[in-house]
Amino acid sequence: MRQMRTRNLPLTCLIGSIALVLVGCSIAAGPSASPASRASDGPAPSSPTTPSTQAPRATVNAWLLVGRAGEPGLQLIEAQTGEVAIDLPPGAPDPDWHRLVTAKVDGSRTTVSDEIVQPGLGGPRLQLEGAWRLPTIGSERVSAGVSLDGSTIALVPAGETPGVSRFAIASHVLADRLSTAREANLRLERVIELPGSFDYDALSPDGRILYVAQHLDTVPGAYQVRAVDVSTGRLRDGVIVDKRNIDETMAGWPIAQLRRPDGVVLTLYRGTEHPFIHALNTIDAWAVCIDLPASPGSAAEVGDWGLAPSDNGAAVYAINASLGLAAEINPSELTVRRTSTLQTATGSSPGIVLAKFGHGPVGSAGRVVASPDGEMVWAAGADGILAVGTRDLTVSRRMLEGTAVDGIAVAPDGSLLFALIHGGGRIVALDPGTGRELGTVPGGGFDRLLSTAPW
Repeated sequence: MRQMRTRNLPLTCLIGSIALVLVGCSIAAGPSASPASRASDGPAPSSPTTPSTQAPRATVNAWLLVGRAGEPGLQLIEAQTGEVAIDLPPGAPDPDWHRLVTAKVDGSRTTVSDEIVQPGLGGPRLQLEGAWRLPTIGSERVSAGVSLDGSTIALVPAGETPGVSRFAIASHVLADRLSTAREANLRLERVIELPGSFDYDALSPDGRILYVAQHLDTVPGAYQVRAVDVSTGRLRDGVIVDKRNIDETMAGWPIAQLRRPDGVVLTLYRGTEHPFIHALNTIDAWAVCIDLPASPGSAAEVGDWGLAPSDNGAAVYAINASLGLAAEINPSELTVRRTSTLQTATGSSPGIVLAKFGHGPVGSAGRVVASPDGEMVWAAGADGILAVGTRDLTVSRRMLEGTAVDGIAVAPDGSLLFALIHGGGRIVALDPGTGRELGTVPGGGFDRLLSTAPW
């Protein structure tokens, strides 16, 4: 990681706000306002001399963490100018982006590091023989593979080995014992080898159980979840089945995953007949499947589901804005609380509630995000963005109609909404109350957007 600019950034911005934008956000803007006036400044009107081919400019600013097409790393940028503050490698962040676990291949070796996000502060490192990488889930752009307590890291081979699946397990250790201190030294615990085709699925919160999805040849997409004891590297006997329907065969392809603080991991699958959520209790090693509503659509539309929790943790929402489908999940009972068909630009029906991804002072981002006050949720899809009121579950407005949107992010105070436009690598800023375009992010080529942080 290296610092790119000379202006000092607040420590809270560098550490807290770096959870920022992976999908990319920034507003083409005029001169920056003073810190005292920024909060009250509204969007400035476009200059009369501005050519019509240029996007409008705005005085609102934010720090954004973005990714660009063809570049594996991330950049923290200033929204108004696009100026790069920090370069960051790809990796698995903690919930607040205070720390980032990375795996960098150099020839025949891989360096695993657990670093403080702010440049120059460093962290423990470990060199492994061979080429390894952090796992990803479905179409997620952020790596996984770190236990909730931060003690354990799971890696997968950077290449494939036919007939065998391998997982490298590294742990933080202090006085030769497993530690949750992220500054503690890293040690390779073992390399687990399993005969057959297995993918990483999850780790238990304390890192003692590795969950893997075993691919089966019975039907397309068929899989079963197995548990591996990290201490021995051995598969546990038996299969983790849906305890409500033990005879059901699971088949599908993962799209997104949400880890809850209670140890339940929710993985949203595109199923062979309908989408579903595989809810895995990673502490007690049991699972249930939660069916979601289905509707015909193209392969791209069927994969447009998003998954996010409510701000207070009382609900989890799954939505597909392209198909106009949504469900509210009860995370305690792991059941569908209600479903709804959203009114899209090409159809009409009631709306539904969604949720957010993000923590503390960092704005949420993804295909589905919620306002900080819980009154509104937004969902991106093939025909723009739907704004849904959480009280009556109806669509209150549409934004960027006719434009495919890959991801959205909301400012921590709810004052701005950012949208990553499909295919063009462009990010626009919107007024969430009216849907009006306020400006665009300077530069281009953005392909990732996680969230925003206050300026």
